[in-house]
Amino acid sequence: MKKSIKNILLGGTIVGCLLSGCTPFDELNADPTRLNEANPGSFLDPILYNISIFGWKRFNDYTYELMGNVIDYRGTNGLGWWYVSDSEGDNTWSTYYQWLANAKAMEKEAVTLNEPNYQAVSKVLQCYMFDILVSTFGDVPYIEACRGDEQIYYPAFDKQTDIYKQILQELEEANSLFDTSDNLRYNTSGDLLYMTTDGTGILKWKKFGNSLRLRILLKLLNAPEFDAETEIQKITNDPNSYPVFESNDDAAWVNISGIYPQEGPLDRPNNIASYRACSEFVINTLKTWNDPRLPVFATKQGDDYIGWPAGFAVQPSGKASAPPKTLATAPMKLILMSYAELSFIKAELAQKGIISEDPRMAYENGVKASIEQWGGVMQEDYFDNPETAYNGTLERIMTQKYFALYFCDYQQWFEYNRTGLPHIPKGDGIPENQEIAHRLKYPAILQRTNLKNYQKAKENMGGDNFTIKLIWQQ
Repeated sequence: MKKSIKNILLGGTIVGCLLSGCTPFDELNADPTRLNEANPGSFLDPILYNISIFGWKRFNDYTYELMGNVIDYRGTNGLGWWYVSDSEGDNTWSTYYQWLANAKAMEKEAVTLNEPNYQAVSKVLQCYMFDILVSTFGDVPYIEACRGDEQIYYPAFDKQTDIYKQILQELEEANSLFDTSDNLRYNTSGDLLYMTTDGTGILKWKKFGNSLRLRILLKLLNAPEFDAETEIQKITNDPNSYPVFESNDDAAWVNISGIYPQEGPLDRPNNIASYRACSEFVINTLKTWNDPRLPVFATKQGDDYIGWPAGFAVQPSGKASAPPKTLATAPMKLILMSYAELSFIKAELAQKGIISEDPRMAYENGVKASIEQWGGVMQEDYFDNPETAYNGTLERIMTQKYFALYFCDYQQWFEYNRTGLPHIPKGDGIPENQEIAHRLKYPAILQRTNLKNYQKAKENMGGDNFTIKLIWQQ
Protein backbone atom coordinates (compact mmCIF):
# COMPACT_ATOMS: atom_id res chain seq x y z
CA MET A 1 0.00 0.00 0.00
CA LYS A 2 2.89 2.38 0.73
CA LYS A 3 4.17 1.91 -2.82
CA SER A 4 0.68 2.56 -4.16
CA ILE A 5 0.25 5.80 -2.22
CA LYS A 6 3.73 6.99 -3.23
CA ASN A 7 2.83 6.56 -6.90
CA ILE A 8 -0.44 8.37 -6.35
CA LEU A 9 1.24 11.36 -4.73
CA LEU A 10 3.73 11.57 -7.57
CA GLY A 11 0.79 12.03 -9.92
CA GLY A 12 0.50 8.43 -11.10
CA THR A 13 -2.98 7.23 -11.94
CA ILE A 14 -4.78 4.58 -9.98
CA VAL A 15 -6.88 3.68 -12.99
CA GLY A 16 -5.63 4.33 -16.51
CA CYS A 17 -7.83 6.33 -18.86
CA LEU A 18 -6.54 8.73 -21.48
CA LEU A 19 -7.18 10.18 -24.89
CA SER A 20 -10.14 8.24 -26.25
CA GLY A 21 -11.84 8.23 -22.87
CA CYS A 22 -10.60 5.24 -22.61
CA THR A 23 -8.06 3.95 -25.14
CA PRO A 24 -7.52 0.27 -26.00
CA PHE A 25 -3.93 0.11 -24.81
CA ASP A 26 -2.99 -2.58 -22.30
CA GLU A 27 -0.76 -0.27 -20.31
CA LEU A 28 -3.62 2.14 -19.68
CA ASN A 29 -5.87 -0.56 -18.30
CA ALA A 30 -3.41 -2.74 -16.41
CA ASP A 31 -3.99 -0.85 -13.15
CA PRO A 32 -0.28 -0.93 -12.11
CA THR A 33 -0.57 1.14 -8.93
CA ARG A 34 -3.84 0.03 -7.43
CA LEU A 35 -3.76 -2.66 -4.74
CA ASN A 36 -6.61 -4.77 -3.45
CA GLU A 37 -6.72 -2.93 -0.14
CA ALA A 38 -7.20 0.52 -1.76
CA ASN A 39 -10.04 2.45 -0.16
CA PRO A 40 -11.99 5.45 -1.45
CA GLY A 41 -9.97 7.85 0.68
CA SER A 42 -6.73 6.98 -1.13
CA PHE A 43 -8.14 8.42 -4.36
CA LEU A 44 -9.36 11.75 -3.01
CA ASP A 45 -6.33 13.98 -2.45
CA PRO A 46 -4.54 12.97 -5.68
CA ILE A 47 -7.67 13.88 -7.65
CA LEU A 48 -8.05 17.20 -5.84
CA TYR A 49 -4.42 18.17 -6.21
CA ASN A 50 -4.12 17.26 -9.87
CA ILE A 51 -7.35 18.79 -11.14
CA SER A 52 -6.80 22.00 -9.18
CA ILE A 53 -3.21 22.35 -10.40
CA PHE A 54 -4.39 21.69 -13.94
CA GLY A 55 -7.19 24.26 -13.65
CA TRP A 56 -4.67 26.90 -12.55
CA LYS A 57 -2.43 26.03 -15.49
CA ARG A 58 -5.30 26.23 -17.96
CA PHE A 59 -6.03 29.76 -16.83
CA ASN A 60 -2.36 30.69 -16.99
CA ASP A 61 -1.69 29.02 -20.35
CA TYR A 62 -4.96 29.77 -22.15
CA THR A 63 -7.62 31.93 -20.52
CA TYR A 64 -5.16 34.54 -19.20
CA GLU A 65 -4.13 35.61 -22.70
CA LEU A 66 -7.22 34.75 -24.76
CA MET A 67 -9.46 36.82 -22.49
CA GLY A 68 -7.25 39.91 -22.59
CA ASN A 69 -5.79 39.78 -19.09
CA VAL A 70 -2.18 39.70 -20.25
CA ILE A 71 -0.28 39.88 -23.54
CA ASP A 72 2.52 37.57 -24.61
CA TYR A 73 4.51 40.03 -26.70
CA ARG A 74 6.85 37.57 -28.41
CA GLY A 75 4.62 37.62 -31.51
CA THR A 76 1.28 38.73 -32.87
CA ASN A 77 -0.22 35.36 -33.76
CA GLY A 78 -0.94 33.88 -30.32
CA LEU A 79 -3.91 33.57 -28.03
CA GLY A 80 -4.00 37.31 -27.38
CA TRP A 81 -4.87 37.74 -31.06
CA TRP A 82 -7.51 35.01 -30.75
CA TYR A 83 -5.51 32.41 -32.65
CA VAL A 84 -6.02 28.98 -31.08
CA SER A 85 -4.04 25.88 -32.06
CA ASP A 86 -5.82 22.72 -33.13
CA SER A 87 -4.15 20.83 -30.27
CA GLU A 88 -5.08 23.34 -27.54
CA GLY A 89 -7.62 20.99 -25.99
CA ASP A 90 -5.53 17.80 -26.03
CA ASN A 91 -4.32 17.98 -22.44
CA THR A 92 -7.75 19.05 -21.19
CA TRP A 93 -9.23 15.89 -22.68
CA SER A 94 -6.51 13.56 -21.40
CA THR A 95 -6.19 15.10 -17.93
CA TYR A 96 -9.86 15.18 -17.01
CA TYR A 97 -10.56 11.69 -18.37
CA GLN A 98 -7.54 10.41 -16.46
CA TRP A 99 -8.87 11.76 -13.17
CA LEU A 100 -12.45 10.89 -14.02
CA ALA A 101 -11.31 7.28 -14.18
CA ASN A 102 -9.93 7.65 -10.67
CA ALA A 103 -13.09 9.36 -9.42
CA LYS A 104 -15.20 6.53 -10.84
CA ALA A 105 -12.94 3.97 -9.13
CA MET A 106 -13.34 5.94 -5.90
CA GLU A 107 -17.12 5.74 -6.25
CA LYS A 108 -16.97 2.02 -6.92
CA GLU A 109 -14.93 1.42 -3.78
CA ALA A 110 -17.30 3.64 -1.79
CA VAL A 111 -20.31 1.63 -2.94
CA THR A 112 -18.56 -1.64 -2.04
CA LEU A 113 -17.75 -0.35 1.44
CA ASN A 114 -21.13 1.40 1.88
CA GLU A 115 -19.58 4.86 2.32
CA PRO A 116 -22.23 7.35 1.10
CA ASN A 117 -20.12 10.44 1.80
CA TYR A 118 -17.36 9.16 -0.46
CA GLN A 119 -19.96 8.29 -3.09
CA ALA A 120 -21.29 11.85 -2.91
CA VAL A 121 -17.83 13.44 -3.02
CA SER A 122 -16.95 11.35 -6.06
CA LYS A 123 -20.14 12.36 -7.83
CA VAL A 124 -19.45 16.06 -7.20
CA LEU A 125 -15.91 15.75 -8.56
CA GLN A 126 -17.08 13.81 -11.61
CA CYS A 127 -19.74 16.42 -12.33
CA TYR A 128 -17.18 19.21 -11.92
CA MET A 129 -14.89 17.55 -14.50
CA PHE A 130 -17.61 16.55 -16.94
CA ASP A 131 -19.01 20.10 -16.88
CA ILE A 132 -15.63 21.46 -17.94
CA LEU A 133 -15.29 18.84 -20.67
CA VAL A 134 -18.72 19.40 -22.20
CA SER A 135 -18.36 23.19 -21.86
CA THR A 136 -15.01 23.00 -23.67
CA PHE A 137 -15.79 20.56 -26.49
CA GLY A 138 -19.54 19.97 -26.68
CA ASP A 139 -20.46 16.30 -27.19
CA VAL A 140 -18.04 14.01 -25.31
CA PRO A 141 -18.04 10.42 -24.03
CA TYR A 142 -20.07 10.21 -20.82
CA ILE A 143 -22.05 6.98 -20.36
CA GLU A 144 -19.30 4.76 -21.81
CA ALA A 145 -16.34 6.85 -20.64
CA CYS A 146 -13.60 5.24 -18.54
CA ARG A 147 -15.00 1.73 -18.80
CA GLY A 148 -11.94 -0.06 -20.13
CA ASP A 149 -12.33 -2.68 -17.40
CA GLU A 150 -15.60 -3.63 -19.15
CA GLN A 151 -13.80 -3.84 -22.51
CA ILE A 152 -15.43 -0.61 -23.70
CA TYR A 153 -12.43 0.83 -25.50
CA TYR A 154 -14.23 2.93 -28.09
CA PRO A 155 -16.78 4.96 -26.12
CA ALA A 156 -19.68 6.65 -27.84
CA PHE A 157 -20.02 10.42 -27.53
CA ASP A 158 -23.12 11.66 -25.70
CA LYS A 159 -25.00 14.79 -26.72
CA GLN A 160 -24.58 17.92 -24.62
CA THR A 161 -28.22 17.93 -23.57
CA ASP A 162 -28.06 14.34 -22.34
CA ILE A 163 -24.83 14.95 -20.46
CA TYR A 164 -26.17 17.99 -18.64
CA LYS A 165 -29.30 16.06 -17.66
CA GLN A 166 -27.12 13.31 -16.20
CA ILE A 167 -24.86 15.80 -14.41
CA LEU A 168 -27.81 17.53 -12.76
CA GLN A 169 -29.28 14.18 -11.74
CA GLU A 170 -25.94 13.09 -10.26
CA LEU A 171 -25.65 16.31 -8.25
CA GLU A 172 -29.19 15.83 -6.93
CA GLU A 173 -28.25 12.32 -5.83
CA ALA A 174 -25.01 13.55 -4.25
CA ASN A 175 -26.96 16.11 -2.24
CA SER A 176 -29.17 13.35 -0.85
CA LEU A 177 -26.23 11.05 -0.08
CA PHE A 178 -24.22 13.48 2.07
CA ASP A 179 -24.51 12.56 5.75
CA THR A 180 -23.33 15.36 8.07
CA SER A 181 -23.47 13.01 11.07
CA ASP A 182 -20.50 11.15 9.59
CA ASN A 183 -17.16 12.14 8.07
CA LEU A 184 -14.60 10.90 5.52
CA ARG A 185 -13.29 8.10 7.70
CA TYR A 186 -10.39 7.02 5.49
CA ASN A 187 -8.90 10.53 5.32
CA THR A 188 -8.00 10.68 8.99
CA SER A 189 -6.08 13.96 8.66
CA GLY A 190 -8.75 15.54 6.49
CA ASP A 191 -8.86 16.05 2.73
CA LEU A 192 -7.03 18.75 0.76
CA LEU A 193 -10.19 20.73 0.04
CA TYR A 194 -12.00 21.05 3.36
CA MET A 195 -9.82 19.16 5.86
CA THR A 196 -12.92 17.09 6.55
CA THR A 197 -12.79 15.39 9.92
CA ASP A 198 -16.43 15.84 10.95
CA GLY A 199 -19.83 16.92 9.70
CA THR A 200 -18.69 20.52 9.18
CA GLY A 201 -16.51 19.42 6.29
CA ILE A 202 -19.27 17.24 4.85
CA LEU A 203 -21.63 20.21 4.89
CA LYS A 204 -19.08 22.23 2.92
CA TRP A 205 -18.81 19.46 0.35
CA LYS A 206 -22.60 19.52 0.10
CA LYS A 207 -22.51 23.29 -0.45
CA PHE A 208 -19.92 22.82 -3.17
CA GLY A 209 -22.16 20.36 -5.01
CA ASN A 210 -25.17 22.68 -4.92
CA SER A 211 -23.14 25.76 -5.83
CA LEU A 212 -21.73 23.84 -8.80
CA ARG A 213 -25.29 22.98 -9.74
CA LEU A 214 -26.18 26.68 -9.86
CA ARG A 215 -23.11 27.36 -12.04
CA ILE A 216 -24.37 24.77 -14.52
CA LEU A 217 -28.02 25.82 -14.37
CA LEU A 218 -27.03 29.44 -15.05
CA LYS A 219 -25.52 28.29 -18.36
CA LEU A 220 -28.61 26.25 -19.16
CA LEU A 221 -30.92 29.28 -18.93
CA ASN A 222 -29.94 29.74 -22.58
CA ALA A 223 -30.86 26.14 -23.49
CA PRO A 224 -34.57 25.66 -24.28
CA GLU A 225 -34.37 21.92 -23.54
CA PHE A 226 -34.13 22.70 -19.81
CA ASP A 227 -36.43 24.32 -17.28
CA ALA A 228 -33.43 25.81 -15.53
CA GLU A 229 -35.43 28.54 -13.78
CA THR A 230 -37.54 26.02 -11.87
CA GLU A 231 -34.47 24.03 -10.83
CA ILE A 232 -32.69 27.19 -9.69
CA GLN A 233 -35.67 28.26 -7.62
CA LYS A 234 -35.92 24.80 -6.05
CA ILE A 235 -32.38 25.21 -4.76
CA THR A 236 -32.50 28.85 -3.70
CA ASN A 237 -35.93 28.58 -2.05
CA ASP A 238 -34.89 25.66 0.18
CA PRO A 239 -31.46 26.40 1.69
CA ASN A 240 -31.92 23.77 4.39
CA SER A 241 -32.20 21.00 1.81
CA TYR A 242 -29.89 22.62 -0.73
CA PRO A 243 -27.22 24.64 1.10
CA VAL A 244 -24.78 26.66 -1.01
CA PHE A 245 -21.64 28.68 -0.27
CA GLU A 246 -22.26 31.38 2.36
CA SER A 247 -18.75 32.81 2.75
CA ASN A 248 -15.15 32.38 1.66
CA ASP A 249 -14.84 29.71 4.35
CA ASP A 250 -17.08 27.50 2.20
CA ALA A 251 -15.33 28.16 -1.11
CA ALA A 252 -13.90 25.24 -3.08
CA TRP A 253 -10.24 26.05 -3.27
CA VAL A 254 -7.39 23.66 -2.59
CA ASN A 255 -4.72 25.03 -0.28
CA ILE A 256 -1.28 23.71 -1.17
CA SER A 257 1.92 24.20 0.79
CA GLY A 258 4.43 24.26 -2.06
CA ILE A 259 6.35 21.47 -0.31
CA TYR A 260 6.52 18.01 -1.91
CA PRO A 261 4.13 16.42 -2.73
CA GLN A 262 2.12 19.67 -2.89
CA GLU A 263 4.37 21.59 -5.25
CA GLY A 264 3.17 24.76 -6.94
CA PRO A 265 2.05 24.87 -10.58
CA LEU A 266 5.27 26.38 -11.99
CA ASP A 267 8.82 25.16 -11.40
CA ARG A 268 9.95 28.79 -11.47
CA PRO A 269 7.25 31.26 -10.30
CA ASN A 270 9.06 34.05 -12.17
CA ASN A 271 7.95 32.42 -15.42
CA ILE A 272 4.45 33.79 -14.95
CA ALA A 273 5.82 37.19 -16.01
CA SER A 274 8.14 36.03 -18.81
CA TYR A 275 7.50 38.04 -22.00
CA ARG A 276 4.18 39.19 -20.60
CA ALA A 277 2.53 42.56 -20.14
CA CYS A 278 -0.66 43.25 -18.22
CA SER A 279 -3.44 44.51 -20.45
CA GLU A 280 -4.68 48.06 -20.64
CA PHE A 281 -8.19 46.79 -19.93
CA VAL A 282 -7.16 45.17 -16.64
CA ILE A 283 -4.93 48.01 -15.44
CA ASN A 284 -7.27 50.85 -16.35
CA THR A 285 -10.35 49.12 -14.95
CA LEU A 286 -8.74 48.39 -11.59
CA LYS A 287 -7.31 51.92 -11.46
CA THR A 288 -10.73 53.42 -12.13
CA TRP A 289 -12.17 51.30 -9.34
CA ASN A 290 -9.31 52.21 -6.96
CA ASP A 291 -9.27 48.46 -6.42
CA PRO A 292 -7.01 46.76 -3.85
CA ARG A 293 -6.54 43.82 -6.23
CA LEU A 294 -4.41 45.94 -8.59
CA PRO A 295 -1.09 45.34 -6.75
CA VAL A 296 -2.03 41.65 -6.41
CA PHE A 297 -2.51 41.20 -10.16
CA ALA A 298 0.19 43.57 -11.50
CA THR A 299 3.60 45.01 -10.74
CA LYS A 300 4.46 48.67 -11.03
CA GLN A 301 6.61 50.17 -13.74
CA GLY A 302 8.36 52.97 -11.95
CA ASP A 303 5.73 54.76 -9.91
CA ASP A 304 2.72 53.65 -11.90
CA TYR A 305 0.82 50.69 -13.29
CA ILE A 306 0.95 50.59 -17.08
CA GLY A 307 -1.02 48.31 -19.41
CA TRP A 308 -0.72 47.58 -23.09
CA PRO A 309 -3.64 47.03 -25.48
CA ALA A 310 -4.30 43.34 -26.01
CA GLY A 311 -4.09 42.24 -29.62
CA PHE A 312 -2.01 45.23 -30.68
CA ALA A 313 -0.84 45.65 -34.29
CA VAL A 314 2.39 47.39 -33.26
CA GLN A 315 4.06 46.75 -29.93
CA PRO A 316 3.93 49.87 -27.72
CA SER A 317 7.17 51.51 -26.68
CA GLY A 318 8.47 51.40 -23.12
CA LYS A 319 7.64 48.80 -20.52
CA ALA A 320 4.36 47.59 -19.09
CA SER A 321 3.33 46.13 -15.78
CA ALA A 322 3.60 42.35 -15.54
CA PRO A 323 1.98 39.69 -13.38
CA PRO A 324 3.87 39.32 -10.08
CA LYS A 325 5.53 36.03 -9.27
CA THR A 326 3.49 35.85 -6.06
CA LEU A 327 0.53 34.70 -8.20
CA ALA A 328 2.46 31.49 -8.89
CA THR A 329 4.19 31.05 -5.54
CA ALA A 330 2.98 28.47 -3.02
CA PRO A 331 1.57 28.33 -0.42
CA MET A 332 -1.42 29.28 -2.50
CA LYS A 333 -5.09 28.65 -3.17
CA LEU A 334 -6.03 26.64 -6.27
CA ILE A 335 -9.58 27.57 -7.17
CA LEU A 336 -12.27 25.10 -8.20
CA MET A 337 -15.18 27.45 -7.43
CA SER A 338 -15.27 30.54 -5.25
CA TYR A 339 -17.90 32.12 -3.03
CA ALA A 340 -17.42 35.29 -5.08
CA GLU A 341 -18.53 33.41 -8.21
CA LEU A 342 -21.59 32.06 -6.41
CA SER A 343 -22.47 35.59 -5.27
CA PHE A 344 -22.29 36.91 -8.83
CA ILE A 345 -24.43 34.01 -10.00
CA LYS A 346 -27.04 35.09 -7.44
CA ALA A 347 -26.67 38.73 -8.47
CA GLU A 348 -27.39 37.86 -12.10
CA LEU A 349 -30.32 35.62 -11.22
CA ALA A 350 -31.78 38.36 -9.02
CA GLN A 351 -31.17 41.03 -11.67
CA LYS A 352 -33.14 38.87 -14.13
CA GLY A 353 -35.97 38.38 -11.63
CA ILE A 354 -35.43 34.61 -11.35
CA ILE A 355 -34.74 34.63 -7.61
CA SER A 356 -36.03 37.02 -4.96
CA GLU A 357 -32.69 38.09 -3.44
CA ASP A 358 -31.44 41.67 -3.55
CA PRO A 359 -29.16 41.90 -6.62
CA ARG A 360 -27.18 44.81 -5.18
CA MET A 361 -26.41 42.91 -1.99
CA ALA A 362 -25.35 39.79 -3.90
CA TYR A 363 -23.17 41.93 -6.20
CA GLU A 364 -21.49 43.66 -3.27
CA ASN A 365 -20.96 40.34 -1.49
CA GLY A 366 -19.22 39.04 -4.61
CA VAL A 367 -16.90 42.03 -4.90
CA LYS A 368 -15.98 41.92 -1.22
CA ALA A 369 -15.42 38.17 -1.29
CA SER A 370 -13.13 38.41 -4.32
CA ILE A 371 -11.04 41.19 -2.81
CA GLU A 372 -10.68 39.30 0.48
CA GLN A 373 -9.96 36.03 -1.34
CA TRP A 374 -6.85 37.69 -2.75
CA GLY A 375 -5.79 39.07 0.63
CA GLY A 376 -7.10 42.59 0.12
CA VAL A 377 -9.20 44.83 2.34
CA MET A 378 -12.12 46.61 0.71
CA GLN A 379 -12.35 50.31 1.48
CA GLU A 380 -15.51 51.45 3.26
CA ASP A 381 -16.24 53.87 0.43
CA TYR A 382 -15.51 51.39 -2.38
CA PHE A 383 -19.10 51.44 -3.66
CA ASP A 384 -19.34 55.25 -3.47
CA ASN A 385 -17.47 55.25 -6.76
CA PRO A 386 -20.04 55.43 -9.60
CA GLU A 387 -17.88 52.97 -11.57
CA THR A 388 -18.13 50.31 -8.86
CA ALA A 389 -21.63 50.92 -7.48
CA TYR A 390 -24.28 48.44 -8.59
CA ASN A 391 -26.21 50.06 -11.43
CA GLY A 392 -28.72 47.35 -12.31
CA THR A 393 -26.93 46.16 -15.44
CA LEU A 394 -25.61 42.73 -16.30
CA GLU A 395 -22.45 44.33 -17.65
CA ARG A 396 -21.58 45.73 -14.21
CA ILE A 397 -22.01 42.28 -12.66
CA MET A 398 -20.02 40.51 -15.38
CA THR A 399 -17.14 42.97 -15.31
CA GLN A 400 -16.59 42.33 -11.62
CA LYS A 401 -17.13 38.61 -12.16
CA TYR A 402 -14.33 38.67 -14.77
CA PHE A 403 -11.85 39.56 -12.03
CA ALA A 404 -13.46 37.16 -9.54
CA LEU A 405 -12.70 34.30 -11.94
CA TYR A 406 -8.94 34.87 -11.98
CA PHE A 407 -7.04 31.58 -12.13
CA CYS A 408 -10.21 29.52 -12.29
CA ASP A 409 -9.57 27.28 -15.33
CA TYR A 410 -11.73 28.30 -18.33
CA GLN A 411 -14.51 30.10 -16.46
CA GLN A 412 -13.78 33.62 -17.79
CA TRP A 413 -13.91 32.23 -21.33
CA PHE A 414 -17.09 30.25 -20.66
CA GLU A 415 -18.84 33.29 -19.21
CA TYR A 416 -17.81 35.51 -22.11
CA ASN A 417 -19.21 32.97 -24.57
CA ARG A 418 -22.40 32.78 -22.53
CA THR A 419 -23.03 36.52 -22.20
CA GLY A 420 -20.65 38.43 -24.48
CA LEU A 421 -19.55 40.33 -21.38
CA PRO A 422 -17.53 42.15 -20.29
CA HIS A 423 -16.83 44.15 -23.43
CA ILE A 424 -13.18 43.24 -23.92
CA PRO A 425 -11.49 45.63 -26.35
CA LYS A 426 -10.63 43.99 -29.66
CA GLY A 427 -7.08 44.96 -30.55
CA ASP A 428 -6.28 46.53 -33.90
CA GLY A 429 -3.97 43.61 -34.66
CA ILE A 430 -6.84 41.10 -34.55
CA PRO A 431 -8.36 40.43 -37.99
CA GLU A 432 -11.78 42.00 -38.40
CA ASN A 433 -13.54 38.67 -38.98
CA GLN A 434 -11.72 36.87 -36.14
CA GLU A 435 -13.86 35.71 -33.21
CA ILE A 436 -12.96 34.29 -29.84
CA ALA A 437 -13.18 30.51 -30.03
CA HIS A 438 -16.51 29.07 -28.90
CA ARG A 439 -15.03 25.64 -28.21
CA LEU A 440 -11.82 23.66 -28.62
CA LYS A 441 -11.28 21.00 -31.25
CA TYR A 442 -11.29 17.34 -30.36
CA PRO A 443 -7.81 15.79 -29.97
CA ALA A 444 -6.54 14.56 -33.35
CA ILE A 445 -5.64 11.18 -31.85
CA LEU A 446 -9.36 10.35 -31.70
CA GLN A 447 -9.30 10.05 -35.49
CA ARG A 448 -6.97 7.07 -35.00
CA THR A 449 -8.22 5.57 -31.76
CA ASN A 450 -12.00 6.18 -31.93
CA LEU A 451 -12.69 7.29 -35.51
CA LYS A 452 -16.25 5.97 -35.89
CA ASN A 453 -17.56 7.70 -32.76
CA TYR A 454 -15.52 10.84 -33.49
CA GLN A 455 -17.19 11.10 -36.91
CA LYS A 456 -20.64 10.66 -35.37
CA ALA A 457 -19.93 13.42 -32.85
CA LYS A 458 -18.56 15.68 -35.57
CA GLU A 459 -21.70 15.16 -37.64
CA ASN A 460 -23.99 15.83 -34.68
CA MET A 461 -22.07 18.97 -33.69
CA GLY A 462 -22.08 20.32 -37.24
CA GLY A 463 -18.31 20.04 -37.52
CA ASP A 464 -15.22 20.18 -35.35
CA ASN A 465 -14.38 23.87 -35.55
CA PHE A 466 -13.70 26.72 -33.11
CA THR A 467 -16.71 28.65 -34.43
CA ILE A 468 -19.40 26.10 -33.53
CA LYS A 469 -21.59 27.36 -30.71
CA LEU A 470 -22.57 25.08 -27.86
CA ILE A 471 -26.15 24.76 -26.67
CA TRP A 472 -25.78 27.38 -23.91
CA GLN A 473 -23.87 30.01 -25.88
CA GLN A 474 -25.25 33.19 -27.39
